Amino acid sequence: MVQYYISCQRELWFFAHGINMNFEDENILIGRLLHETTYRREKKNILIDDTISIDFTHHKDGIVVFEVKKSRRLVKPAYYQLLYYLYYLKKMGVTASGKLVYPRERKTQIVKLTQTQEAEIEGILEDIEEVVQMPVPPPPERKPYCKGCSYRDFCWV
Repeated sequence: MVQYYISCQRELWFFAHGINMNFEDENILIGRLLHETTYRREKKNILIDDTISIDFTHHKDGIVVFEVKKSRRLVKPAYYQLLYYLYYLKKMGVTASGKLVYPRERKTQIVKLTQTQEAEIEGILEDIEEVVQMPVPPPPERKPYCKGCSYRDFCWV
């Protein structure tokens, strides 16, 4: 939900209320295919507490959590999603760093959780609860990626 909060709070509300339009979204399907066909040697989809699903990890020089994305189109939401994973693990007593990986673009971004970001994540989690508790979704906001969003008809029709 952190990723939805950063990208679109209206989408977060829909998702939290069981209105999931992503199951047939072309971008989501491409992302799933990319996930299945890249990093084949890795043990993928590590589920922790039925709360987070980590794409995969490495343990060579400490724990590194990997998040694989199709493109850098939504960098900030992906970055915050990975920060949340690092935050969640830290709350469990596990110190880790992260890597955002964009295989099609051959790009990687290192992610480390700072104390400032920890406080920011805690604020985001509080805000998420407020959005989810709203009786109706927040009003739509035009964003650059609305055109390709699977929820666009809920906002702009």
